[in-house]
Amino acid sequence: MLSTGLSMKALTPRRILSPDVCWIEWFGMAESLLVLLLLLLPNLGLMSDSQGTYSLPELPHLVKKALDEFLTSRYLHALVDAFLFASTQQPWNPTDALVYLLRRNASLGIDRVKDILTGYQRSLIQDPQLLITDMASLSIVQFTTLLRLFFSGRTEQTVLMDVDFEIMRASLERSPGGNRSLFAVAREKCLSLLREGHCVDLMGALLSLSNGEFVQEDFVTDIPTNLSDDIFRNLTAVFKDLYDIFSVTAQRAIYKWIALGLQKTSKSTSNPTTWMTAENLWFLGRYMVHLPVHHILRISLSEMRIFIHYDNATKQLDCVYDMKPDTGKTFLHRINASGFDMANVSIAYRLGLLVCFYDNLLLLDVNDARVLLHQLIKCNQLRGSLTEIQRLKSQLLSIVIRNQTLNELLGSVSDTVVGLTASQLESLSASAVRGSMSVLQQMSGWTRSQTTILVNKYMGSSKVLTFRNISELGSLISGVDANLLYSVSAEELAQAMEATLLLHMTQLSPTQQHIIISQMLGSKDVEMVARKLPCELFTQVPLATLLRVPSLGSISVEDKQLTCSQASFLYSFLSRTTPTAALISMGQLMKGITCHDIQRMSDTFLVQNFHDFEKNFHLLSPFQMTCLAWRYLEVPDSPISLIPPILLSVLPVHYLSRMPESCCKDFQGALGRLDLSLVSPCAVKREAIVKKVLHCLSEGIRDEYAVDVLGTLLCHLPPAALRDHLFLAALPAALWYLRGCAHLTANQRAAIRGKLVQLYGHPVEWSTELLQDLGPLVTLMSREDLLILGRKYPEEVLHLAVQSEKTHLPEDFLLAVFELVVGPRDTPSSSFESDCIFVRAPSADDIRKLSEANVYWSVNELRCISPETFTETVELLGSVKGFDLLQIRALKSLAEQAWGPVSTWKNYHVVSLGSIAVSLTEEDIKQMDLSSIDTLTVLSQQSKWTMKQMSSLLYRFLECTNLTLGELRGSDLTGLSQFLCGVQPTQAHLINPEAYSTTAARIGSLPCPLPVLRQLKSTAEKVFGPVRTWNRSVLQEVGVVAAGMSTEEMKGLSLDLMPYLQPQAIAAIPPEGFSQLSKEQLQSLGPGNALAVTSSQAAQLSDEQLQGLQAAREGLREGLSSQVHPTVFSSLQTGTVSAGIRLHLNSGWWIWALCTSLPGNWQN
Repeated sequence: MLSTGLSMKALTPRRILSPDVCWIEWFGMAESLLVLLLLLLPNLGLMSDSQGTYSLPELPHLVKKALDEFLTSRYLHALVDAFLFASTQQPWNPTDALVYLLRRNASLGIDRVKDILTGYQRSLIQDPQLLITDMASLSIVQFTTLLRLFFSGRTEQTVLMDVDFEIMRASLERSPGGNRSLFAVAREKCLSLLREGHCVDLMGALLSLSNGEFVQEDFVTDIPTNLSDDIFRNLTAVFKDLYDIFSVTAQRAIYKWIALGLQKTSKSTSNPTTWMTAENLWFLGRYMVHLPVHHILRISLSEMRIFIHYDNATKQLDCVYDMKPDTGKTFLHRINASGFDMANVSIAYRLGLLVCFYDNLLLLDVNDARVLLHQLIKCNQLRGSLTEIQRLKSQLLSIVIRNQTLNELLGSVSDTVVGLTASQLESLSASAVRGSMSVLQQMSGWTRSQTTILVNKYMGSSKVLTFRNISELGSLISGVDANLLYSVSAEELAQAMEATLLLHMTQLSPTQQHIIISQMLGSKDVEMVARKLPCELFTQVPLATLLRVPSLGSISVEDKQLTCSQASFLYSFLSRTTPTAALISMGQLMKGITCHDIQRMSDTFLVQNFHDFEKNFHLLSPFQMTCLAWRYLEVPDSPISLIPPILLSVLPVHYLSRMPESCCKDFQGALGRLDLSLVSPCAVKREAIVKKVLHCLSEGIRDEYAVDVLGTLLCHLPPAALRDHLFLAALPAALWYLRGCAHLTANQRAAIRGKLVQLYGHPVEWSTELLQDLGPLVTLMSREDLLILGRKYPEEVLHLAVQSEKTHLPEDFLLAVFELVVGPRDTPSSSFESDCIFVRAPSADDIRKLSEANVYWSVNELRCISPETFTETVELLGSVKGFDLLQIRALKSLAEQAWGPVSTWKNYHVVSLGSIAVSLTEEDIKQMDLSSIDTLTVLSQQSKWTMKQMSSLLYRFLECTNLTLGELRGSDLTGLSQFLCGVQPTQAHLINPEAYSTTAARIGSLPCPLPVLRQLKSTAEKVFGPVRTWNRSVLQEVGVVAAGMSTEEMKGLSLDLMPYLQPQAIAAIPPEGFSQLSKEQLQSLGPGNALAVTSSQAAQLSDEQLQGLQAAREGLREGLSSQVHPTVFSSLQTGTVSAGIRLHLNSGWWIWALCTSLPGNWQN
């Protein structure tokens, strides 16, 4: 979206062309129509001429026009003309204007005029469509004047009222389709008049609306080509400034438009390629990457020679981040042919990013290769696959170290050092590492094992870390032994937090972060430390620490990320001295609001401050949303049609069914801005919401405006709706939203595939630009289609595998990628081949290209990976999520071949394993050196450990460190994480309460066995007091540990506390204990907690308890019998639930099935 803070400077082209109005500080002038109207006094009479007849005075044209427009209720026209007249600084007589107005309508008074204009502005803000409609009727001069006011984002102060253009614009942006409508009006008015210079200075702001989404190929082709030279150059400058926000297809269209304009100014018409002069190549800017290869080959060598010697050409070539290899190599060869001395690498910098495609390595000596390596650092900025770049760097490195060792050259091999294997780094001397630290600390892309090796060599035997060390380590800071951070003073850590630590905080492990925070909070001025903590690190401040801070008033929480427990405590604390309006405007603090807080708010406050709630809905739990909805329902004279429609989605389903159709647009628009899964965690209720949405879409999704209204709701539409109700005209806009859908079902993916073919034709006809624009949607295509695309555009398809490695990719896509890299073959045999000669072993290049598709290597193929290849790619293999246990065991055996027996492995070996580590046996673990908490921290991030493995890892750590459970510090508990669940239940109470207090929230998220949770609950009581004294913030902090409460303690929880039990804690309560909760307690759980109830827990509940649980899921309050929908009682009586499933009530399963049953046929 366009920033409302856009300055007029940003809207002004490099050269102003034939302005319609001389704009001389006109925004600050108050001589508008409103000033004229202020002079309307009832006791003034009309002027007469000498014959005694009344005549209208002569007025400046714009003044008369503005007054006539006001009198005919065209208020926007009048307002704009008033601002236009004010900008002219033309002298005029207000009395004449007054006489004219009174002569036309003597009934107007000052109050009436003020009411009309104030009411009109309010209407524009409340109904953005009215603003768009009135804007469409403006003349081009009026329209451009209003846009300048609009994009200024200012409030123009006049005598009668303030005209707030910022609020108008914000209202339009919030309105679904608002920006699109504004763009459409501007397109209709401006494109045909660009020749006359209209709108040129506004194009930057207009094209930026919605991040360039509206700039499609058809828009670009509609732009006139017969523009004056000045207008053409100014418009091109706008296109170049906004290059990155456009789709690749739009970029290509813009390139063609610019090229056509340059051809028309070319002196020769006989040769269509003569326009490609050195000056025009420079003029194209980054659009030069869209030059076809055959056009590049036709550029005259003399023009290419001139171009490459331009100083500005180097700057331009440094920015062609999306240059494709074929295009880059063609440019490079043409430059070489022009006489540029490619062998002279000292001037290779002139090539910019073209140097990344350098392929003339045969004639390079050691010095040349070193210089070229330094130039290749910039190649990391290239978009797309970097496999070829990595290969080029490796080839150059082999030249550089031909006659010298890595120790001698470490500081001069550029970022190629990041590609060195662990064994290569281990061979470096400590002095070489220290001497090259100024270079090494600037490199990015280090793995954890690499930083560990380099930092160990840098630190040597030193056990003290200083601020200077931290600064010198730079990007290597994540490799520091966590316990060394204890040697740094709080003051030095605070100083480092403003530089190195802040810059690389995301690379630090949880253990390192914990020590840094705890050390800083150990200073005398805790409040000062809390204020200075980066917003994302504030979540690690323990609740126990906040409880001890004497004065929290000075800590600004507006810019802090907060946990639920922190927010609950801080909201309660700050509410004593801070107005409610201020509290709910503090963003994250909204997480701490309670039902009681909401209930105390006045009706007027709720209505006036709904926007503050709305913008923070994503922070509220389903329970808080439900409380808010019920409170709005209590506002007097508030029928369903007046409740904010978004809140109807969290009330019981029958309230949603009663929503009038007039609320449909607001309902869909509000939901479209949120994640529906967060609004309603229950699948049945989400189904009801989507059904209501489909009911509102009775005419289908006909155009892009309907798409804007739906927003992210598109991700939740059933396949039938996507197939049958998504019209062709709406498809391009819909695909823009569907690209971001993270959890599409197989049927939804199939429906989208069909729509892609409907819109763009068979994949064989698709262009490379289309593939880049579709992005992740390409992965939804069938295996056959992907193979067609991959063979035609291999780089684009393979890049998606690497680019999307953190998201779930469809199996068809991964299979297609595997076949593109490895080639077609039959299903690999699972039989064991003893001789790897007959097995196609994966290469390092294969492994890098495949990413998650590496899961399709057979066990035999993985077993045959060479030790060198394994060492080179172990971290990448360890990041593959889909390997099965047999594959992981094969990789572990490779590790033993490469590194020797497990007992000899260093900590950097272990941390590089990733998911391969879960194949370690208990016997392996007993042989390992696990004396470093950093090693355990990395291992604990894997999720497939068995309880026996976790126990072995925990006790091996204690054995290697000679520590007892009671001696573990908070940082140790943080690093051990889930391995703490492997503690012997009878020993869990030995954990130090002080250490526990600093990690209570983290421990509260661990899936530990119930006996361990019961012991940890006792430890929590030593920190927070007896369970009977716990409040909501403590319950949220201890998390799943609350499941360790005794049955009596559970039964003693007040109704107000039930919603603050965490869902993990609910699921961990034993069924026999859960069945002791009262109906009222169950009803008070809230929707999210009620959904966490397991089938075994529900099976132990009575009918009455099940009603309470269903009430919680439905979002009901008190008075079950009057609020539960009749269909619920029908289900209770017959044992029948949704989707036709029939169950016996006394089994207790019906309540679980209601929210977890498979979708009905309506989704097919």
